Amino acid sequence: MPERKIVVATHGKLAEGFLTAMKIIVGESDDISAVNCYTTPDFDLEQTIDNVLEEAKGKELFVFTDLLGGSVNNGFLRRLGTTQFHLISNTSLGLLMDCSLMNPNADELRKKLGSGEFSAVCSADPWHLRCYGRRICGRSGTL
Repeated sequence: MPERKIVVATHGKLAEGFLTAMKIIVGESDDISAVNCYTTPDFDLEQTIDNVLEEAKGKELFVFTDLLGGSVNNGFLRRLGTTQFHLISNTSLGLLMDCSLMNPNADELRKKLGSGEFSAVCSADPWHLRCYGRRICGRSGTL
């Protein structure tokens, strides 16, 4: 099984805030990083996503975003057709802590999200791709 990488990408400094809170509650984790989007006038979402995907090459990548349908999530959503990674939106501190402590694989995480245990959404699920994917990236809703 490949090494796992978790990236929390949000508008503003929310991602950094999630990681700060996690450090207090569960301690340091080397496999989780924050991407604070739109915090500088010259921020480039596409370049930032390129960097995230490049840094995660050879690893199983989980990207957690703050808002389904938001620009950060949509930027990553456009890459699902060309790059293999897991995209989860509407993330929460509880979900991030669970992923850090329990280390679920992709199927286990998908089940947790489907059960309603967390209010987050797996953006790669066919239903969400039908609703959002066609509008965002012209995808038909199939993986």
